[in-house]
Amino acid sequence: MDDSTGGRTGRRLTAGALLGGGVVYGVANAFYWVMFPDDVADTAGNVAVAAGNLGAWRVETVLFALAHLLLLPATLGLAATLHRRRPVAAMIGGATALLGLYFSTVHLWQYNAFFGALAGGGVDADAARPVTTAIDGDPFVMASFAVWLLGWLVGLLVLAFGAWRARLVALWVPLLLTAGQVLDLVGSGVPVKLAVSALMVAGFVGLALGVARRHAVEAPAGTAAPATAAA
Repeated sequence: MDDSTGGRTGRRLTAGALLGGGVVYGVANAFYWVMFPDDVADTAGNVAVAAGNLGAWRVETVLFALAHLLLLPATLGLAATLHRRRPVAAMIGGATALLGLYFSTVHLWQYNAFFGALAGGGVDADAARPVTTAIDGDPFVMASFAVWLLGWLVGLLVLAFGAWRARLVALWVPLLLTAGQVLDLVGSGVPVKLAVSALMVAGFVGLALGVARRHAVEAPAGTAAPATAAA
């Protein structure tokens, strides 16, 4: 990427989307676990959870939707920023993360909007259970769920470590994102999920700061790269 006006504008837009998307993602995740801390016994129980505080459920849905709207262009912009110096990481990480975000968006509306609509319409968990049982057993739904989790996990970390290898960010950035992603998968409970939010926000802030600065990623071929990252 050169230092043209278009390049600078692209960096700033990508940095803004990374910062905004990361912060909103962390806020949405923290808001959800603070407002709805109890795990449900089965999927249909989400109807009762949503009905217990439908306003908060709607707010959380909008927050996650906004996070997705920001993270999609942020991921694309980050991959484009890395493409010159780390094309393999940019291609694999970008494609995988975008695929994960796409299926995450599908899941958002299948999960959040669906249960919010049932709760708003007065449908109880017992009435919804045959439908949720069928959805949970559908192979396409299960496959899309797996692609969401693995695609976002692998794709984001490939991009983050690619940014480190390209001297765009310091090592703590991908390490924080790794810790946040892994902890989100294996941990449970409000304190753990709040820690996940803090780690993810910090990691995205680091990515945003790295993209916003002029680093070796943007240097012309043959130009010596700085020995350490400034982030």
